[in-house]
Amino acid sequence: MSNCIMDISFEDEESMKRRRLSAVFCFLMLAVLSIFQPPLVYADDFTGIKLGVIRECTNNDSEQGYLQVCAMPLDKREIEEVRLMQFVDSVAYQIYNDSLILAARVKKSDLSFYDLPAFSGEISTFLQAIDTDLFAIRVRFKGISKSKLDLMLFNLAGRLPPRISIDGRELSEKVLVEKWPVVRGNLESGGALYQEVTYPSAPNLESKMVYVFKGKSCVKTITQCYVIYVADGESIRTFVQHAYGHKISLDQFVFVGIPNPSAKRMDELLNGRNQLIFDAFMSFVTINLRNSIEKDEQPKARYAAGYSNGGAWALDALLLNRDKFDGAIIMSSGTWKARDNMEVRGKQIFLGAGELEPGFFKQTQIVDKLMLDLGADVKRKYSKSGHSMNTWVPIWLLALNTLNSK
Repeated sequence: MSNCIMDISFEDEESMKRRRLSAVFCFLMLAVLSIFQPPLVYADDFTGIKLGVIRECTNNDSEQGYLQVCAMPLDKREIEEVRLMQFVDSVAYQIYNDSLILAARVKKSDLSFYDLPAFSGEISTFLQAIDTDLFAIRVRFKGISKSKLDLMLFNLAGRLPPRISIDGRELSEKVLVEKWPVVRGNLESGGALYQEVTYPSAPNLESKMVYVFKGKSCVKTITQCYVIYVADGESIRTFVQHAYGHKISLDQFVFVGIPNPSAKRMDELLNGRNQLIFDAFMSFVTINLRNSIEKDEQPKARYAAGYSNGGAWALDALLLNRDKFDGAIIMSSGTWKARDNMEVRGKQIFLGAGELEPGFFKQTQIVDKLMLDLGADVKRKYSKSGHSMNTWVPIWLLALNTLNSK
């Protein structure tokens, strides 16, 4: 279920269609799990990292100050407050101190599956019935009022999911992000180039539609450019949009986005899961694709990048190809195992994770400490967000700003 934590923000219509199909599967899985377990539980994904429905708060959480995200029923006062909330498109929320109350006013007959409304996004949780056609839950987390959250109520039948967007970040972190066609048009009018190139299938590798962005200084030659190879590559458009919105110069960058099909995504990205498919994908990126993009030129530096299982792939790409990569951008690293004879001294690593994705946060901190101990130059960005672009975009921007400053 590693694909069940959905990137629901900053997407075009085509991406949203794919996400909706994925979300239907995810919540069907949550419904199956809920038959055997109480609603407020963690669900294991296939890689061993804890994902899915957040757990119920305990006395230990209270004593520690809610350092881990958890959920709990409402008390009588909060139930009365929910009754007075202004609902927009069937949903409402209230946020204060370390608490977020999520509420929905729906009929059980409106639910497409399961008998409780379910939110997904940065926080995945079922709501509990507090009155006729009224459901709510209280989420606890220290600093949640400063979080960036995008949530959707997804199991309503026959309609688009109602959304809640919460942004408690500092004003300096908030920018207007224009739609991709506008950003692409502005950048290309200034000399940049964006292409989508199809590469044929090969043994243990499906055909790939690769997304390539070249800053204006990299269209004719890449010798003074940073080339970044990105797993889950359709995301490079989102990364470009946000860099443009933050007025970060993209002149000296080449982004190469390689998509990973959902059916074989973990096989391509996780070393040791299906070695033939993993090796085929790694070879495609480091040999075939590199030769096609770079055309025997030597770029200023070369990086591997990815989020979630793609973050684990980016680290492995660096470790297995030290002669080819100068660093990695590791966003919410998925399952990854240390090995003997790792050498990263002097390599540049950008990493981070969201405090609202406990498994990935813990895994990334392990990688953070290990890479630092091994002598890598590590820069990090941890956000009060979950397993989504709200966490990954700030890490990406950190990397671009740092490389631009060199």
